[in-house]
Amino acid sequence: MAHGQTYLERRKHGFYWRRRVPARAKISCQTGFLCFPLKTHVPREAAELARRLTAISELCFTAESAVSPEVMQEILVGYARLEIETADRLRALTGPRTRAAAEAALALEAAARASLRDAFFLCDRSLALEPIRDTARRLGITLDESEDDFARLTDDMMRLLIEISEEKERRARGQFRQEQPYLELALRPAPGLRAPAPAAPPAPMSPPPALNTAETMAEAKDALDLASPSAPPPPKAEAESQILLHSSLGTKVTLDTRKMRQATASGPAPTLTEIFDLWFGDLERGTITSGAYVFEDEAAADKFRKNADTVIGTRKLIVEVFGERPITEIEPADWKGFNDMLRQLPNNHGKSRNERHLSCFEVIAAADRKQDTDLLRARRAIKVKRLTGDQAEDLLRRAKVARISPRTFQRHQKHLSAPLDYAVEKGLISHNPFKPFVLGEKMIGEMNSRRPEASRQIWGDEIKALFATDKWTSPKTAIDDPLYWVPLIARLSGMRSEEILQLKPENIRSDNGIWYFDIERGTGQSVKSENGQRTVPLHSQLIELGFLELVARQRRLKRLRIFDKIARSKSKKQTFTANFTKSFTYYRQSRKVYDARRDLHAMRTTFNTNCVANGVPDTARRYLMGHKDNDVGIVNYLPEGFALARLKSYIEMDQLDLSMITKRFAAEPAAPKGPRLVATNGIALSA
Repeated sequence: MAHGQTYLERRKHGFYWRRRVPARAKISCQTGFLCFPLKTHVPREAAELARRLTAISELCFTAESAVSPEVMQEILVGYARLEIETADRLRALTGPRTRAAAEAALALEAAARASLRDAFFLCDRSLALEPIRDTARRLGITLDESEDDFARLTDDMMRLLIEISEEKERRARGQFRQEQPYLELALRPAPGLRAPAPAAPPAPMSPPPALNTAETMAEAKDALDLASPSAPPPPKAEAESQILLHSSLGTKVTLDTRKMRQATASGPAPTLTEIFDLWFGDLERGTITSGAYVFEDEAAADKFRKNADTVIGTRKLIVEVFGERPITEIEPADWKGFNDMLRQLPNNHGKSRNERHLSCFEVIAAADRKQDTDLLRARRAIKVKRLTGDQAEDLLRRAKVARISPRTFQRHQKHLSAPLDYAVEKGLISHNPFKPFVLGEKMIGEMNSRRPEASRQIWGDEIKALFATDKWTSPKTAIDDPLYWVPLIARLSGMRSEEILQLKPENIRSDNGIWYFDIERGTGQSVKSENGQRTVPLHSQLIELGFLELVARQRRLKRLRIFDKIARSKSKKQTFTANFTKSFTYYRQSRKVYDARRDLHAMRTTFNTNCVANGVPDTARRYLMGHKDNDVGIVNYLPEGFALARLKSYIEMDQLDLSMITKRFAAEPAAPKGPRLVATNGIALSA
């Protein structure tokens, strides 16, 4: 295309008009392309000639069409007008109905529309055949269904059926695109207004094919079961509707009487952020609804609040994309736009303080500009250095801005879809309009498989390079340096980083000469689950490096924690790990031993892998790792756990080569005083 004109090409000898013959006209044409020299070098003249040839060719191709555009338009418009008028007349003749019945009718319409969309996705146009045939028969039009143009007509009819269904729902909710003439006529000063005569009812016509599939009926039944009052009552009424049934430490059960009666109040459609905030508020309170019963679990609320940062991040994106529009005004293109925005987000979105004041679209634009600049530099470097093959590909790969992972994409989708499901359950909306746009697990898996390998790897000989750096060899390393001890403890005990960093001196105990970590939930301490509370024997190599000396020092100085140099993060989780991992990452990068796939948690993964390789029983391995054990014999008949000596033997199976660690804190053994035995039976003893 030259100079913005379709079918116009500029060649060496001047301008040419070239167009592919449409499929509908190939029967009458002996060639697949039409090409004519325009015999001019003037762009304006060439563009004018090309426009004329395009118009003439369109007339010729249309004349060859079995179903002309005029006939298609007459069929589609006729069917749409009849469907809308019939639906309006039925609604006008329908008496008062309950909110549950109205919501159920909308749910049925939504289920039918979902079936139409699914058929459209599968290119199944059989649902459009009967409406086309009936309308053509009523208009006296004969169609040849073997022609290619009939396939185009069925495709347009499928789209029209979906659009008609959406228009029916809007009208059922009282939302109209056009105003009636009566108000305008009433406001005119001229008297004598006569009401227009009622139009004759439309001719009867067979409805579109029934969608009585099992899936559609199941979805409609669910919608009927979930139908409930849509307008939340005022605070006073809400308080009066809650009957307290039970209250104990951390748990409260109430009965919502609104679930036991049918309300008739109505109100405006809620906004997406209002729905999100209601859902978030219930989770923040630990609210679980089961029918008319409402449970409030403080433990569930605490767990949610610790991970609420990611949910709040999704809310920020929702506000920036959808604004404060009512849920009924959000179109399918908006839901798709949300997904498109997610796929373009950089993986470090929201982490930089310099970008927190920017919207998601501004962050994406900045990332795109940076990527364009870096790619330009990379291509120049490839050209200057004459790089080829893997070197060139690696340089281009590193120049691209990493976007969020498919799992993060899935998490944001979940945090948008869950509030909408909640609103359906509460009766605020009839269905979840975002559900068709949520990617399934299979698609997420395929997206993951196309990404570069990023799975966590175990620490092999790479750990020797790490322990050979100055943190483990310099005489300046302090005994309470967390960077020195935390990787060693994680590797030799399999403990989680948060469990290590929140250890107190009193958590290091001894029983029958066996030192162990007592991992518990206490003041300033938390565990991931009930299984996280356990005892893990202290590895002999940690004692050899002087860990007990560190514990004794912290006790002597009355320190609350062993690794008190690490402070909690400022995020809602307030974890020690968030700050420590930043320091650990920076240290490895600055010492040229950084590997993104071998992080601190990979130390724990390596411990687990070695336990399996060393033949540690699965029940004992899960206990040491703090994982849930489904073995009834262990859970019910060994509640006190494994013998400490047995666990110690399993821990000691895994030995590291620590020869490169020259900085050690263990006290040198004191020389014995007085005489000592140096030989027995004439054989010298080793010193």
